[in-house]
Amino acid sequence: MAFNDLQSALSLLVCIGAVLYFFSKLYRARSLIYEKQRLGLPVAPGHSFLFGHLLFFNSALKKIPANAHYQNALGDIAREHFPAENLFYIDTWPVSGILLVNVSPEIASQVHADPHVSMQRPLLLPRWFQPISGGPNLFDLPESQWKPWRSVFSKGFNAEHVLSLVPDMVDETAVYCETLAGLAQKGEMFYLDPVTLRFTIDVIGKTILNARLGAQRGYNALADCMLNQIRWHQNNAETNPLEYLNLVRRAVHWRNGRRMDDYIGKELDKRYAEYKSDPESKRTKAIIDLVLQAYLSEGSATTKTTTTTTTKTTTTKSGKLDPKFRAFAICQIRLFVFLGHDSTSSTICYILYLLSTNPDTLAKTRTEHDELLGSNVAVVGALLKAQPHLANDLPYTTAVIKEALRLFPPGCSSRQGSPQTALTSDNGLRCPTDQAVIFTIHSEMHRNPAYWVKPDEFLPERWLLVDADHELSPVKGASRPFEIGPRNCIAQGYVMTELRIILACVVRRFDFAPAYEEWDRLNPGSGLRTFRGERAYQIEEGAAHPAEHFPCRVTVRS
Repeated sequence: MAFNDLQSALSLLVCIGAVLYFFSKLYRARSLIYEKQRLGLPVAPGHSFLFGHLLFFNSALKKIPANAHYQNALGDIAREHFPAENLFYIDTWPVSGILLVNVSPEIASQVHADPHVSMQRPLLLPRWFQPISGGPNLFDLPESQWKPWRSVFSKGFNAEHVLSLVPDMVDETAVYCETLAGLAQKGEMFYLDPVTLRFTIDVIGKTILNARLGAQRGYNALADCMLNQIRWHQNNAETNPLEYLNLVRRAVHWRNGRRMDDYIGKELDKRYAEYKSDPESKRTKAIIDLVLQAYLSEGSATTKTTTTTTTKTTTTKSGKLDPKFRAFAICQIRLFVFLGHDSTSSTICYILYLLSTNPDTLAKTRTEHDELLGSNVAVVGALLKAQPHLANDLPYTTAVIKEALRLFPPGCSSRQGSPQTALTSDNGLRCPTDQAVIFTIHSEMHRNPAYWVKPDEFLPERWLLVDADHELSPVKGASRPFEIGPRNCIAQGYVMTELRIILACVVRRFDFAPAYEEWDRLNPGSGLRTFRGERAYQIEEGAAHPAEHFPCRVTVRS
């Protein structure tokens, strides 16, 4: 009896302690917002002590389609309540803490120019990336560990090397065209996004592993597990404690992660054995080779930072890769597989969607291709293989890509705030960033009427203007799909070349017709189906993708 009483007393003390801890954290989070309100700083309305802004944010989410990207709701709040500031605080603790939401390019420039925040990823970001990469990676590493690896990987995306990858891009695009031709022959509605995801994962697979995955034609363990991992990725799982209770999701992530690690690990071991047997063999700039070259260049007893601690990259007696380095390398390759295919697929879908709904722009794009590449579409692939530099001589096509990325950017930007940093809102308020995540919403910034004339119109011509004073001329820094600053996208040159190659091979061969009306008839519902009048609004599935995965029909042009 005495033991049971003691056990009950201890359980009660633990519960009381947990409650006290929770309310102490709650009080601290709410006090930070109360102090900002007292100072007259831009704080979202509808704040309460118990729920913070969760109820207010939920009401904003109800004003947009149920599957729409949550950034759309934050953009609505900025537009409705803070048009002068273009910056505001919103308290979402205990879900993800305090966000300092920014939709101004001028404020974004302050962020990437400030040494205290420009390099600092949010503390919660590694948990978001854990199912994707499996561990610390180039995207979320702290500055001291990120810098040397950024230098290593940048070699794989320099301009000269990117042009050497054009033949591989052309080959995979030819398979993509075969798939589209088959879909055209069927004449049925299909979803372009999943078809394109398998295409782009094949392209990036060749770039990263210097091997063909064949995902467009069948099963591949790495490709299919990554695609499945993203489908099962709950976008708020790493910030919402309740999501840890979903054991099925955790099991799927574990299974996919193990299979990806096994696939990549075998490729690493195989490539490492080749290096050891023939040290003088020709080295490629595939990501897997760059990782191994960095490893081998360190020697057998040199210190190299690879994970959250400093470890030795020693060669084991068995001649195998150091296990810690091998695990780190696998994480980087998984990251590049994700980043290299997901947002690219979304961008391709949106470009084809915008061209199909803007026939004049489509005609101009096709005319440019005729003039530079000739009217015989059948030989375009061979021409680009022989003269890959032609991919960089398509200014109007480049403008089309930039404008699509402005209207439908695939991502956002986030940095961890600092006690040393305050951001100045567009109307002059100094807003401390300590204890907050600085969250720059590209989708709202890119359509902010304070910075763009005709912000919702698809006008590639704005990127070709010579006169900086023209009303349509882009404001410096107001479009940032690859971000700007020291931690910008390492592969933006590669992506732009890839997109030009794809458009050069696709837009004169096929006509695409959105089938949203047909989809809506087949899937009746009472909820909202548009955001600000746009049916192809963005949803979150890793990157931002088109709603319903872009249902459409395709026909082969005669």
